[in-house]
Amino acid sequence: MALQIVWTPEASQHFEEILEYWIKRNGSPIYSQKLYQTVKSSLGVLAKYPASGKLTERSGIRVKIVKDYYLFYSYNPDHLVIVGMCDMRRDQNIIQDFLK
Repeated sequence: MALQIVWTPEASQHFEEILEYWIKRNGSPIYSQKLYQTVKSSLGVLAKYPASGKLTERSGIRVKIVKDYYLFYSYNPDHLVIVGMCDMRRDQNIIQDFLK
């Protein structure tokens, strides 16, 4: 059975900012819509196979790469909890700070 997907407010904000960035940069929502669908599809797979993501240094947090993004999450018997999302091309120090 697939887990229920829950976004933390911070993770939801990260994702919204990413989508908004691409809309402004491209002057069109098309890429953001495709990215949204790709993330949604990846989350569907993670909800069925939550242990498939790689463990991080942060206890209980896993990471899944979706296109050029790190999707950070944890899970329990009922929920897949999305805790953050960031562009993997960003400064690695920013990403490491997130994992602390």
